[in-house]
Amino acid sequence: LGAQSLWNDEGASVVMAHRALPEIAVHAAADIHPPGYYTLLSGWVLLTGDSELALRMLSALESVLTVALVYALGRRLFGVGAALIAALLLAGNSFAVYYAQEARMYAQLALLSAAGMWALLLWLAAEGGSPQSAQAQNSRPAAAKSLAALALINAAGLYTQYAYPFSMVAQGAIFLLAWLRRRDGRTLGLYIAANLGTLILFAPWAGTAIRQVTAWPNTGAG
Repeated sequence: LGAQSLWNDEGASVVMAHRALPEIAVHAAADIHPPGYYTLLSGWVLLTGDSELALRMLSALESVLTVALVYALGRRLFGVGAALIAALLLAGNSFAVYYAQEARMYAQLALLSAAGMWALLLWLAAEGGSPQSAQAQNSRPAAAKSLAALALINAAGLYTQYAYPFSMVAQGAIFLLAWLRRRDGRTLGLYIAANLGTLILFAPWAGTAIRQVTAWPNTGAG
């Protein structure tokens, strides 16, 4: 992690991490990345310092957690064999390895995408029984926690990288496939409410996000 010096974008991360939190928000508003990663990195450098090793270790740890989550998803959905294959494919993926060694927000984007899928899966599993069944009644607290986690994780993803909505679209497709088997109005309402919660949490930054995504790069050229 410390073999190479920081390159230009990593240097920008260092500068942002040493700013006060209000200043991070001000400067991120003029950037093509939201302030979530920089805010986390600012707390990280207080604990670890700002050497190449310390700065990149955050991404490395996030990437390891992503592999673990992918394994957990594969095991729950398809069994141990599929889980091992999925985890190995991610652990050996050149993009994943590259961004695990970079002090930028892309490893965090991958982690939150996997975490969002995990929360969605836990919620769908908890909602799987008949709404009137005793099992469904007993699983309501777990379902509520998973749904709240989904809303919070998705909000964190939106504050991390402007590509995160693609993960939410994938979540929506998975939910739709699951919902079509039951066509339960309550489950649909809860899912919509969770996404509204995410949008409410992101609302303070939504205008900035739309402006930056639609106007970047602001060079004056077409």
